[in-house]
Order: sequence, then structure tokens, then C-alpha cells
Amino acid sequence: MNTPQIIKQLQPEHRVLLDDGNISLRVLQRVAEDTLEVEVLTGTELKARKGINVPDLLIDIPALTEKDKRDAKFMWDQRLDFIALSFVQRRQDVQDLHDLMAEFRKEEEEKKKIYPPLGIPVDKLNDYDYNYLVEEIHLSPEWRPMVISKIEKPQALDEIDEIIKVSDGIMVARGDLGVECQLEKVPIVQKELIRKVNVSEKPVITATQMLESMITNPVPTRAEVSDVANAVFDGTDAVMLSGECAAGAYPVESVKMMSSICRFAEENSDYTDKIDLNLIRKNGINSLLEHPNPFIDAIADSAATAAEESNASAIIVYTDTGDTCNMISKRNRNSNIIAITYSSHVQRKLTVLRGVHPMLINFKKNNGTMPVQPDETKNNNNQIIFNLLSNFNTNSEYLNTDEVLAKTEHTILTRHPEWLSIGDKVVICSGYHPLLPGLCNTVKLSCFGDAIRTEKSKTYWDDDLN
Repeated sequence: MNTPQIIKQLQPEHRVLLDDGNISLRVLQRVAEDTLEVEVLTGTELKARKGINVPDLLIDIPALTEKDKRDAKFMWDQRLDFIALSFVQRRQDVQDLHDLMAEFRKEEEEKKKIYPPLGIPVDKLNDYDYNYLVEEIHLSPEWRPMVISKIEKPQALDEIDEIIKVSDGIMVARGDLGVECQLEKVPIVQKELIRKVNVSEKPVITATQMLESMITNPVPTRAEVSDVANAVFDGTDAVMLSGECAAGAYPVESVKMMSSICRFAEENSDYTDKIDLNLIRKNGINSLLEHPNPFIDAIADSAATAAEESNASAIIVYTDTGDTCNMISKRNRNSNIIAITYSSHVQRKLTVLRGVHPMLINFKKNNGTMPVQPDETKNNNNQIIFNLLSNFNTNSEYLNTDEVLAKTEHTILTRHPEWLSIGDKVVICSGYHPLLPGLCNTVKLSCFGDAIRTEKSKTYWDDDLN
């Protein structure tokens, strides 16, 4: 065992579980500081690299090991969108990761002072992909990977409300949770966790052993199908496969089956749990802000209600941070939500939300970029700097509101014509959006395609006047 801290804390009569509980041990006595005598209660062959659980202990070791810190730095440097933190037991475990990432940000800011604008020496710019550099130049100063706390220890349940507050999302990791809790408690814990995370307006992922039999079989058991569907009915945003894809004989078939079950369950939305709006307003995103937005809850409520009452085909949300999408997604579990954003990082983080289809659109009049030929930047660092700074031009003029709506409709029809048809009823909304002031704090009901027709009419009027 490579965790001597655990051995030091174990006492006689404590349980030790190996390989997801397939091997159960009981501590008899301490032989030496790093050696214990144990009794095998249930056993089987123990293979390499299997997990260990000690359900009787609140482990007095940090959630972040030195290896975890190195891995977190790699994830930060690669601009990964999510970090899953294992074996969270207390709020401080999550806060430690936030603090670590704050240190990473300070280091980058110091480098940017030395090598503006990206913290990369000019003579090294050609080592990077140009599209990566463009993304970096637009990176929000508040960016960081989303922290998904994996709830695997029963001790985490004692502090779950505080853990949810400091996490960006929660994973119900039923494998280790089922080892350390009584098995019959796991379904209740799953439902309670999903409910709590939903009223906090954050994503929740249900994971582990969902289609376990498909590791060796081409089809799942009927009980597994019901398990996946019930997670959808409980209100989970995402379901996750692990061993089925990592070590299974039927990884593609597992994904197809999981997708099919989820889609069918979502079509039968009468069985989906409803979320109490009063609890959302009390525990949601806006309630935790130092300066809550006085309009955003009303906007999210109105958009969700309008979509339901009008039987709208979709809700189109313009979002700067993704928060408005989180809020509407939790209030309306039946409608498709098309999230429009200019940030590729926001686009990717919204993919985990239930019913949300994120789309990247640039609303600058000059499209925000200068045409760059492949050979133009090759071995020419000065040209790279020039193009990047031109791309970063903060004085760029943005399309007006009618043009934004028309471009949105045109982009949807071009990229995803299966999402909406001309004439479909849609709800259009936005919270605070600094780049699109004409859409700020609005909810609008419309027929899809109206904006394109309006823009065409303006062209005809202009021609007549001229």
C-alpha cells in the first residue's frame, strides 16, 4: 500500500475493503508502525492496481497528493475544462484545489508582465498552434477548469451542502459509495444528491456500474436499463460509463445503448422529478453571489414558463458565462436549450448540462479575426503577434440586436438544420450580457425565421430609399 498514513490510523476491528469490496478484511492487531495483522472475511484473487476503502475512518490525509498537484498543473496548462476531484470528504478538500489554481493564475500573470500579451516569449510563439494562441488571447481572466467533486465517502454526506457550494458540479460515484455505505442506502443517497445539486443549479453526473454487464456481454441486463432510466427521471444531467469503455469488450455498443436509454427516458418526461423553484431561489447560483442580479431569477422563471405554456420547440439563450443556461436547464427539463456564446470554454463546459446544445458564434462586425494564410505565420513570430493583437481589438464593433438574431437563425439553419425549422415557436432570452446590451435582461417569444425575414425587409427598404 502506497498510503502509509492510512496504515497508521487503522485500529483493531476496523474494516479494510479491497477491489470495490470484493475482498473484505478486519484488522486484528498492529504488528509494527507500518504493519498490521488482518483477518480475511471474504476473499478472491487480488490483482494489481486495485482500490482500497476504509469505511470506518475519516482519513486524515489531504485530498490533493503531490501527484495530484502535478496533474492539476498539467490540466491547467492544457486548458482542460473539467477536473474531477476524488474522495472528497470536506469542503476544505475542494477549496484546496481552488487555492492551488489561484496560484497557477498568479504565476501566469507574472509571466504575462514579462512576455506580454500571453506570457510566451516571442521567439517561442511559432511552437504553438495558431488557433490555440487565438483562443488564449480571448481567454477570460476568471477562467479555470470546472471542479467536479466525486462523492465516494460517507463522510462527505455530513458536509454535503458546503461541498456543493464550493464545487462546480457533483459526481455521484456509486462504486466506492456502495462499498463504504450500506448498499441499500445508495439509491436514497443518489436521489438526495441529485435533488440537492439541482436546486443549487449546478451539473450533476451519475456514474459507476451503470451498464456493468456490458464489459463482457453485448447487451445490458434489464435492471441496468432501469437504473439508467431512473437516473434520468431523478434529474441527473449526465450519466457516465467507466469500465464498460476502459476495459470492456463492447465499448461502442455500451455508448450507443446508454444514449438510446437516455433519449427514450427524456421523451417520457412525465416521470421526471420536478424541482421546487423556491428551493432554487434560496440555494441557486444567484443566491451565492456577493451582489445578486435582481432580474436573473425572474428571467429564468419566465423563459422556462413561456416555453412550457407556448409549447416552444426550443429556448435560445445568449450567455456570457453559462450561468443563465444552468438556471434555465434546471427549471425546464423538457425543452431543448440552444446556448449561444462567443467563448469556446463556455461552449465546452455547457455540454454537460441536460438538454443544452451549445453553439459558438462571433457577433463582431468584422467577424473578430483577420484572414490568416497558413504560411503567413510560419517562422514569423512578428506576424503572429500582429495578427493576435488585431484579433484582440477591443474596439471592434458588434452587430445590432436584429442582426444578432438573424445571424443566430442563419447559423442554426446552416450548422444544425435538424434542431429547428422555419416557423417553429422559440423563446429567446438573455441575462446580463456585456457585449450584447440590446439583449440584456430580456425574454422574447418568436417564430424561428422571423429575424431573417426582418433583416431581408430592411434591405428591401434601403434599396427603395436609395
